Amino acid sequence: MADNKRQHYVPKSTLRHFASDPNRHPKPRQINLVNIAAAKVVRGASLKEQCYQDYFYGKNTAIEKALGQVEGYFSSLVRKMIGTRAIDERDGWHLVQMVALQKARTLRAEEELNGMMEKLIKLFMYNRVDEYDLRRSRIKVNDASNRNVGHALALSPLMLDLKRFLLANDTDVPFVIADNPVVTTNWFARIHHPQRAIGLARSGLQMLLPISPRFALMMHDGNVYTTNSRINVISISRADEVTALNELQWLNAHKNVYFPPTLGVEFLEAMMISRPEGGLSDFRRMERIGDGDSYRASDKDEFSPPTDGVKSELVVTSAKALSKDVRLRAVSMRNKPIFHDDGSLGSPQRDPAWEDIVGDFARRVLGGETDLTRFWNFVEGHPLASSIGPWLRRAKRQSDLRRQ
Repeated sequence: MADNKRQHYVPKSTLRHFASDPNRHPKPRQINLVNIAAAKVVRGASLKEQCYQDYFYGKNTAIEKALGQVEGYFSSLVRKMIGTRAIDERDGWHLVQMVALQKARTLRAEEELNGMMEKLIKLFMYNRVDEYDLRRSRIKVNDASNRNVGHALALSPLMLDLKRFLLANDTDVPFVIADNPVVTTNWFARIHHPQRAIGLARSGLQMLLPISPRFALMMHDGNVYTTNSRINVISISRADEVTALNELQWLNAHKNVYFPPTLGVEFLEAMMISRPEGGLSDFRRMERIGDGDSYRASDKDEFSPPTDGVKSELVVTSAKALSKDVRLRAVSMRNKPIFHDDGSLGSPQRDPAWEDIVGDFARRVLGGETDLTRFWNFVEGHPLASSIGPWLRRAKRQSDLRRQ
């Protein structure tokens, strides 16, 4: 059991691509990092000591072992993308799972979930527990990391409709990687729907994961954004664009950002922009206006009493949005983006029907009624399947080709 005590939330196979001794045989052992809290640069730190926590997934090491097997396959996908400088569309199903899993399994993701749940529970305990005791207490979700991973994998098909691109960094400035490396932004929603920008089903979603100093995987909403690339590879030739993407890693990091030895000091300092203060999650209490269906935002926290006359509230919690978005000269916003907006807090959505299908499937997976391998059979039998666009047939065909 001892070898599974140290459980990583960013795989060592990922960090090795950014190692400070990349040519060491048989495997790199050191990596450079910036510790955010101490504002300290550490060169040649032990790679195996990074991005782990003892029994992060629990003392039942079956989950850690299962993740290790999945990591091996994902690592082979990364090596293939780097080696071929291309994305094989037949790998789409596994690529969205890779991104979903990495987004959900970090220490920051665990603390975000705990922060959101603590505020919700303390709000529900209002007037039931003395406020002094409530403020002093700390509430955590049991097995929060495992719950995050389970929900993320069950809901990962939500991202199948996103366009996938390999970003090829052709500059002298390498990509860096954070201990919370999957960046999620929404350029479209920040401009047009700033109060409704968070969520994997949102129109305008953008996701970015560095996979090496020279390559990153990007996914975005093709109904909102367009690119000047006729294939799924976007070449970056300007150092300022790489620095902007590195800034997103800096903003998204929890404790550390890791950088390869080829990153110059001036570019390291350039990415270390001001980070917003405060918690890792947003918490908003929306008060119902009269007897209608409209709500207004309030500035009340979880310890504040309800406003006199307000009969009900809607509580909105989410991870905190980054202050910047993925912006590339090769990517622009469509003149007439396609999206669904009913005015609710749950919109704008890319496709409400697809969200319903995946939601139904995820509930069955989490309830133990089915598993991810049965996804396409579930979709074929769903009453809403016929309303999904032609992208679904292409995704199914590519997935079938991979299984052959």
